[in-house]
Amino acid sequence: MRKLVTLLAVLGLVLGLCGSGPAWAAYPDKPITFVVPFSAGGGSDVMARAIAKVFQDEKLLPQPLVVENRPGGSGAVGYAYVARRVGDPYIIATVSSSFWTTPLTAESPVNYEDFTPISGLGLDPFLLMVNPKSPYKTLEDVIKAAKEKPMGLTVGGTSLSDDRVCTGLLEKAAGIKFNYVPFEGGGEAMTALLGGHVDLCWANPGEALNQLEAGRAAVLAVSVEERLAQLPDVPTFSEAGYPQVVHYQLRGIVAPKNVPEEAVKVLEAAFKKLHESQAWQKDYMERFMVTPRYYNAKDFANAIVERNNAYTVVYKEIGVLK
Repeated sequence: MRKLVTLLAVLGLVLGLCGSGPAWAAYPDKPITFVVPFSAGGGSDVMARAIAKVFQDEKLLPQPLVVENRPGGSGAVGYAYVARRVGDPYIIATVSSSFWTTPLTAESPVNYEDFTPISGLGLDPFLLMVNPKSPYKTLEDVIKAAKEKPMGLTVGGTSLSDDRVCTGLLEKAAGIKFNYVPFEGGGEAMTALLGGHVDLCWANPGEALNQLEAGRAAVLAVSVEERLAQLPDVPTFSEAGYPQVVHYQLRGIVAPKNVPEEAVKVLEAAFKKLHESQAWQKDYMERFMVTPRYYNAKDFANAIVERNNAYTVVYKEIGVLK
């Protein structure tokens, strides 16, 4: 009986939203929940709050995006929460690497097929970080120490996400082995680094910028082909002799499965305006060193499948998957 009531409610929502033009002119007529599947302070949280601010400041929608953190299970808890709201256009979620990697490498009740793509936003590089008090001042210091003491250096990162990919790529390229310490989110990994609980950690610029500006963390290398303009003195892994360590994180937005097409169009248009916003480009993209890469809903759907295939290949190469 409960399932029937739920089904009727969803059908009523869909029929109401797919009705007349004037009805759609009012969408959204209440705030949209914006789920971050990680705790506050991580890269996804930073991005979501930056998006919500631009949406509010520039009135990209008639109602606000309300950020809600639902951490746990390396993103599985938050993504499952969104996926259960089938057909509901009043909830969306951030997309980061765990959108793909958690279903591939751990038990997760959902995967990318349980969502409606809305928009791709950008490519996020990765930074290998140390505490300024660390004895390791260069990447070569780290490589030397790791060779002298296999599994002796601890590297913090977000569970089996891009941080694990970057670790595996560096291990394979340099012929070393780290002790990888997984955390629920980038914020926790950074906290562990600052507290001296791990020797190194991976972070994207959104997670690291405040600590870098305050002098509480330092960067040894970046996972991009060319040096970042905002970090001109930091070498790439390629410069250091490890061209295999090139990796980005694709960021974007999804909604639950079976969201009405008209809702997708409204959200897609709003995120296109976000991409075109000068405030967004300056205050988020440039500040946090993210490469702009806008995808509409259709192109993002294709990119999601391609990314899933790419992670499968990389995880097999570094031994995470058989």
